[in-house]
Amino acid sequence: MLSAHGVDWPGQLRAVGGRLFPVLRATLVVVSMSLVVAACSSGDAEPTGHDTPERAVVTWFEAIDAGDAQAASAAIHGNSLALILGAENDLPVESTVAYLTDGVPVSVQQGYWESFADGFTEFASRPISTLTVGQASIFESEGEQFAAVPISGGPAADSVVISRMQPDGSWEVDMVASLGDGFVTLLQRSFEELPSDDNGAIVQLAFVETVVPSLWAAMADGSFGEDFARSALALIDKIESAAG
Repeated sequence: MLSAHGVDWPGQLRAVGGRLFPVLRATLVVVSMSLVVAACSSGDAEPTGHDTPERAVVTWFEAIDAGDAQAASAAIHGNSLALILGAENDLPVESTVAYLTDGVPVSVQQGYWESFADGFTEFASRPISTLTVGQASIFESEGEQFAAVPISGGPAADSVVISRMQPDGSWEVDMVASLGDGFVTLLQRSFEELPSDDNGAIVQLAFVETVVPSLWAAMADGSFGEDFARSALALIDKIESAAG
């Protein structure tokens, strides 16, 4: 077992995506929205990837609790945070495009991950970095490699986090796949509101490259069930139809 200092994760993170994340979302949206107005610092750390899917998850957990926002953001896949912030906060498309092209300002990252850590601790009565990370199971979805990384202990029995292999063979946490049940409705609304202009096209491409593979992986893992699968397939169809 790898451990981010040791013990557990609340109720099936994957199957809890929709149950866990609303607990966090109320806090995250308020903090993120206030920071969107104030933020003016420069962008994201470049994603670095990790040599194993387990290490990606451990690094993510540890960075969140250490308050290292850039490391937490770098541990997750590509443009996930920009799209999540845009969808959760119903941001103008111009703001999402700025996040995608220039990076999410450090102050916004900091507020998001601090709220994530606080919400998780309140929900689970323990920090996220005290969870135990088990041996990953590799699987393929739509030609890409993913890994279901088990999280155990206390209310975390049978939980998993999904990691995603990068072209260089390194691994990142796929946050959209891991918490898909909590994101799919928000992402669909965000996508449906995209304008038919250059900004809309930039965000649409990010959905094609980031969200579609994540949703397929979440369905392949199978933890979310039929309702999620129907919603995910509907969103994938909208994205692929718009992309032509």
